[in-house]
Amino acid sequence: MQFAARVVKWAARAADDVRVPRLRTLALLVVLAVALVGLRAPLGAPPVAPPRAAAAPPVALAEARDPDVDGARARAAERRRRAADRRAEARRLRRSRSVRGALRRAWLARAISRRRYESLRHMWWRANRDVRRLSGTRRAELAAVLGMAERLARARILTVGRLDAVFLTIRRNRELWTGRPLPRPGARMTFGGDPVVFEYYSGRGLAIQPLASFGRANALAAQCLRRSSRYRCRPRALRRLLRRMVALGSERGGFLAWEYLVPFGGGAPPWISAMTQATGAQALARGRRALGDRRFARAARRALGAFDRSPPLGVAVRSRHGVRYAMYSFARRLRIYNGELQALIGLRDVARILHSRRAQRLYLRGEPLARRSVRALDTGAWSLYSEGGAESTLGYHRLVAGFLDGLCSRTGRRTYCAGGRRLARYVREPPRVRVRSAPKLRARRRTAITLELSKISDVTLQVRDRRGRIELSRGLRLPRGRHRVAWVPTLVGRHTVRVVAVGPAGRRTVVGQTLNAESPRSRRARAKAKERAKAKAKERAKAKAGEKRRPAGY
Repeated sequence: MQFAARVVKWAARAADDVRVPRLRTLALLVVLAVALVGLRAPLGAPPVAPPRAAAAPPVALAEARDPDVDGARARAAERRRRAADRRAEARRLRRSRSVRGALRRAWLARAISRRRYESLRHMWWRANRDVRRLSGTRRAELAAVLGMAERLARARILTVGRLDAVFLTIRRNRELWTGRPLPRPGARMTFGGDPVVFEYYSGRGLAIQPLASFGRANALAAQCLRRSSRYRCRPRALRRLLRRMVALGSERGGFLAWEYLVPFGGGAPPWISAMTQATGAQALARGRRALGDRRFARAARRALGAFDRSPPLGVAVRSRHGVRYAMYSFARRLRIYNGELQALIGLRDVARILHSRRAQRLYLRGEPLARRSVRALDTGAWSLYSEGGAESTLGYHRLVAGFLDGLCSRTGRRTYCAGGRRLARYVREPPRVRVRSAPKLRARRRTAITLELSKISDVTLQVRDRRGRIELSRGLRLPRGRHRVAWVPTLVGRHTVRVVAVGPAGRRTVVGQTLNAESPRSRRARAKAKERAKAKAKERAKAKAGEKRRPAGY
């Protein structure tokens, strides 16, 4: 450009020097032609054209000399190199057994964003820093939760689908143990505007309680479906809770599962429950009807996969009488009656609300065995919590009675209706008590009082001698059945026994009995009695032997 400008200036001066107008015009034209040739030719290029063999197309030359094209190629090469490095690092991290390795593996697989990766890594660092600063119970509880995450990573099951639930648990435990008062064991709580329910397990920290969270969702959905002025529908609260629970679910064997991340009953996390899966699907189906959101229906159908898989992955346990759905995926032989009944109620509601054939099929597979369990859980005076186990507490007794009533209203079957009525009647009935003792009592000799109870009761046993003094006083909590209480009468004569039994619902029974204690015998008298007993036993043995030796027809 500078060369062309110089040529134009020189041409203008030359034209001014020419005095003839025609020559001046000719000079200007020549100068302009030279200037145009100079503008089109590249600066510094040799005047001789290159050989044809070395010539390149004009477009290729332009691209080769364009700095933007060179930069794009360099950036593309850099992206390819970084992608190769990420793949190589991801292959190395497949063998990683640490939480940090699991986080970086998720980021390299582009399952989480860079911002999310940095946030989770920083949260893990802060929790480990705080556990070193704490002491006592707070340190033990937070360390237990961090140990849970480390065990998942060590087993290589800290997958992308579990990151949200695991790190939400770590976050809530850090908030509790570093800045809140100590809770009582079994306490349930929420944090701020987050509707997810947490439960405190002593020695194991806080854990997400999916069953309680879905119970709250069912209550919110019922308020919207009853259409009564007594109940206020809160659609925003219901939608937020269901969305949070769907986000906290994890992929487990191809289905959506709400896993428990706390050790319980000998089972190591993560484990699932048929009761929780069915209640979750039930709440999502009701949310679909109340809110009209189809995403909740899809999530409910995805949760049904747990009822097609066997433990420990799923909850379907097959037997000769049918299929039942286990309360705990780690204990396939344990039968908890209230959990199995609620699982069937949830499946039937999903089948009815969503018109799901799969849910209907799963319900029909488990219903025959549930009908057989109605008699098995009934003791005649109370209900059993589990098969061959202890009796239910008052809360669980009323819960299983409510589940039987729910199945009665849904199916109309006589087995469920009659069972629910019997359990409701047991709450109103006091326990039946029977007192027995040895036929002969001797003063200053050890004996026992036998109690027979019809149901679990709080028992107070008192024995008074003939002077009215208390010789024996016991307060016991005894299950149904026969029990023996040791006792040594101190005085000869009449003794009064009084038994007060209070059932789980507060109904009480009072039973009294009078016993007579004879004077103790001396050693010599006891020895003679033993000799007489031995002689009688020998005579009986001889008589039996003689009868055997008699000939036939004698």
